[in-house]
Amino acid sequence: MAGESTHGTDPAGVRAVAERVRPRTPGEVRAVGGTLAAAAVCLLAAARIALNAPLGQSPAAAQTVHVVATAAAVVVPGAVAVAAGVVADTDWELVGLVAAGTFAVVALAAPVAGVPAAGVLPVAAVLVAGPRLAGTERAAIRRWPFAGLAVVAVALSLGASTGVLAAGARSLGTTAALVALVAAPLSVAASRRSLVVGAVAAALVAAAAVAAPFVAGAAFLAVAAAVDPNVAVAAAAVGGGVAVVTEGLHRRRVPVAASGSLLLAAGVPATVPRALAVVLGVHLLLVAGAPSTSGRASGTANGGEPA
Repeated sequence: MAGESTHGTDPAGVRAVAERVRPRTPGEVRAVGGTLAAAAVCLLAAARIALNAPLGQSPAAAQTVHVVATAAAVVVPGAVAVAAGVVADTDWELVGLVAAGTFAVVALAAPVAGVPAAGVLPVAAVLVAGPRLAGTERAAIRRWPFAGLAVVAVALSLGASTGVLAAGARSLGTTAALVALVAAPLSVAASRRSLVVGAVAAALVAAAAVAAPFVAGAAFLAVAAAVDPNVAVAAAAVGGGVAVVTEGLHRRRVPVAASGSLLLAAGVPATVPRALAVVLGVHLLLVAGAPSTSGRASGTANGGEPA
């Protein structure tokens, strides 16, 4: 059973999380957990903006909030990933989500575990995305661009950050992450209204980047870990994320809105915490736009509706 340990140890509270979420429906876990995880990651993004804004010396409170938010952006998504794994439809997703959440939290407590965690997260991304890409129906096919690019982004970005891959892989990972966000609305068949809102957001970002390129570049780096991105691609990525959030809010599909927020705030998965948020965001987005794939657990209107 998920969360049980055969060695008497429970490094990331997996058993405790499992016992708490088993009475809940998968939809409840994904909706509530996704919201909490998105709030934690968005808080960290806001703290980064406050610390890096060109407004003179940052207030002392901003530094304190940043420290707290940095820890929360790992612990909360880590716990949510484990909880989502416990109620996941397939064993692949169970293993991927629990491994991602556990290794990320352990790496926060013991930095020496950062390299193993960076090796686990790309595998976790494959395990999480794989079950949702099976089949040849239109719904599965339209999830391929987003999921495939997101997995590639995690592998390239973390590989470059840890030195396993050449430094040039970081740029490729950045591009893959941004284009994945551009393709994200396809995964949930976003409505025309959501796409229009996303297009407006993209246009505003592009206009701001053209008007103040140095400020925009610094913002992309500080908030999204995007190193010298193409302005058009970066703006389109923001538009894609906004379209996903808008679709979730308009349709009252909480996991969809949470996934869009996670992906926007996480940016390029060049660190373990960012990669954890991306893996969780990928799971929430793919599950919310797909029917249940097995009998382990069945979704609800908020957590696993058919595409």
